[in-house]
Amino acid sequence: MRLIQEVQRFLTLICLSVVAMTAAAETGSSVWQVSDGDHVLYLGGTVHVLRQQDYPLPVEFDRAFLRADRLVFETDLAQLQSVAVQQRMQQAIRYGDGSGLSQRLSAELYQRLESVWQHYGLPVEVLNELRPSGVVITLTMLNLKQMGVDAQGIDDFYYTRAMQQGKPVSGLESVDQQIDFLSRMGEGDEETFMRLSLDELDESAALIDEILTAWRRGHLDELEHLLVDDMRRDFPAQYQTLLVGRNQHWMPQIKNMLRDRPVELVLVGSGHLAGEDGLIEQLQLAGYQVKRLL
Repeated sequence: MRLIQEVQRFLTLICLSVVAMTAAAETGSSVWQVSDGDHVLYLGGTVHVLRQQDYPLPVEFDRAFLRADRLVFETDLAQLQSVAVQQRMQQAIRYGDGSGLSQRLSAELYQRLESVWQHYGLPVEVLNELRPSGVVITLTMLNLKQMGVDAQGIDDFYYTRAMQQGKPVSGLESVDQQIDFLSRMGEGDEETFMRLSLDELDESAALIDEILTAWRRGHLDELEHLLVDDMRRDFPAQYQTLLVGRNQHWMPQIKNMLRDRPVELVLVGSGHLAGEDGLIEQLQLAGYQVKRLL
């Protein structure tokens, strides 16, 4: 059950090739203040899993939390704990039509995948029934844990604090929407999706420091290069669905938040902030004042 509870939390970062974060003494910020006159909200780029040594978090997150009247996450985190949602997610990462992953991959790639699967001590008999999303999420989680990346992430950390302090929380999209995104990961080009995912799994440790430095400094160009470029090039349809489409769906909600008096802290995966389709540039183009919170 714990695997299924983590599916949503990994969804965005896995799709954008974020595999881990470590602590570093860097200047800068991944929290932005967005203003429309005297109306303000805070927008933070998050990391869904961390290591114990990564705490305490950068101080700008605490500053934004203390100034916020309510928190807004990608989805309703409380719903993820319900049995019904866990069951729907289990169904989403499995084929339900009698077919299997081996029918969608070349024999050579499936053999490579079996070898990696068994390397992590996983039962090979369940592999074929999993969709690409289920395979990639499972392998990525185990890889992260091997690197010591298994602590509470930013989203969970501030959700817990909000509950303790009685701050309202909400989500930008429903759990059902996220389940739909999950079920379609890699659909239609399973061979390329799985091959690149296995390649990235091998290279993940080398990317940690680069991703970390860009995240802590709030360097959007570097974040775009590290998190977005490969997806945009190799999987343009999924890039449109998982990043562009979701950002476009979130923008009207964020604009509405800037029309009311409560101050929101909006926490989304860091890949959603970078690039010309990212929330930061889209908010600037819409005429809002956007500056880093330091």
